[in-house]
Amino acid sequence: MTARGVARLVRTVAVAVAAALLVSACSAGATRGGARFVFSRSGDAVTAPVAIQLAGLEPGHPVVVTASARTVTGWYSSQAVYAVPPDGRVRLWSQEPLAAPFPQADGTGLLWSLTGPSMSQQQLEQQWVYRGMEVRFTAEQDGRPVASAPLHRAALAAGTIDRDVLGSDLIGSGDPDASAITPTARVGALVEPVPTPVDLRPGVIVIDGDDGGAAGPFAARTIASAGFPVVVLPAFVPAGQIPGSAALSVETFDAVLSWFSTLPTVDEDRIFVYGTGRASSLALWFAANDPSRIHGAFAASGATALQCTSAAGSPLLIEHGRALPCANPERTIAGTDILPLQRIPGPLVLACGTADRLLPTACDWARAGESVRGSVDGDAFLYADGAGHDVATPPLLPIGLSDQSPGVALATERARVAFWTLIVGKLAGAIRP
Repeated sequence: MTARGVARLVRTVAVAVAAALLVSACSAGATRGGARFVFSRSGDAVTAPVAIQLAGLEPGHPVVVTASARTVTGWYSSQAVYAVPPDGRVRLWSQEPLAAPFPQADGTGLLWSLTGPSMSQQQLEQQWVYRGMEVRFTAEQDGRPVASAPLHRAALAAGTIDRDVLGSDLIGSGDPDASAITPTARVGALVEPVPTPVDLRPGVIVIDGDDGGAAGPFAARTIASAGFPVVVLPAFVPAGQIPGSAALSVETFDAVLSWFSTLPTVDEDRIFVYGTGRASSLALWFAANDPSRIHGAFAASGATALQCTSAAGSPLLIEHGRALPCANPERTIAGTDILPLQRIPGPLVLACGTADRLLPTACDWARAGESVRGSVDGDAFLYADGAGHDVATPPLLPIGLSDQSPGVALATERARVAFWTLIVGKLAGAIRP
């Protein structure tokens, strides 16, 4: 998908969201002269879109709008200044701010631009996956408060349920690849929507590269809350072991796939794999090497070749106790074998940001993958102009954006909206009647 196509997609989503949200508008927080916040939303999930506006303001006097919330590490906040038009109404989704951490009009900019004390990966997951947030919006004119209102944002885990996947689960499926797994070993995690779907649904195997906000817990909860069962597999070593050594074997993946396919809500002919960053090539490798059981793949901000984790040859995957061949990461893209993505039978979604500082060649890898893949109906290639590395983090989460320039942060957030719209759309389109 080209940058122009991405822009069209984001505009289309924004128009559709605005139309849907306006039917559920609510007003709150008038404190002086009838000024009030109006929130239009379709739900209170932390990633659910919301349209924010102020009404009843005094025209001609700028308004300072502040969002603040308490997190596990302290207070987070964001602030923007807007001119007040003659009708006294400021619509954040269409009015460009006079000053803000985002350079253009954005209805939810005060949510994804929240900043505060840094969080570890564990704290990020605790806050956004399990706790959610109560955001307090305030407005001031001429130095005086004129409106205040709370906005509740439910945790990513809302509407989902999870449990550990143990070796005994895989052994019980009868797959011979599970025979060497210890029954009590934790292999991964199963995340399912609540209530349980009554029809068969596409399932997703998330290869968890533990890449900040794009890590497995964030992706799995977002997919499950959209109504699709997910199993999460760690891609790399547990804490305390040698970095760069492989933790995921082909046999483990195959055993998980066999077990996952037997779940009563999973359509065994519509299973997708998902990977971002360092785990992208793993997801793509499994999809390309098992097309009879993997229907499609989603990957972002990573290579489209199976690269070693270092120039010394540290492997990514183990098969029958031996490392699978991988490419030296110092080789050029042209000199590296791209994965045979043409084998994947169903939809392929690749995404990247053109301003990716962590992997500056991310979009070059995506183009190389698109070239090998060829033109296939249902595919989508998102080349997000001006976006950074973290395009796979679910939208509206203030993760991975605070160290970016306002322009890059805004482009990255819009890429997140487009990427997750594509994922949910491809999964919904794979539901069979």
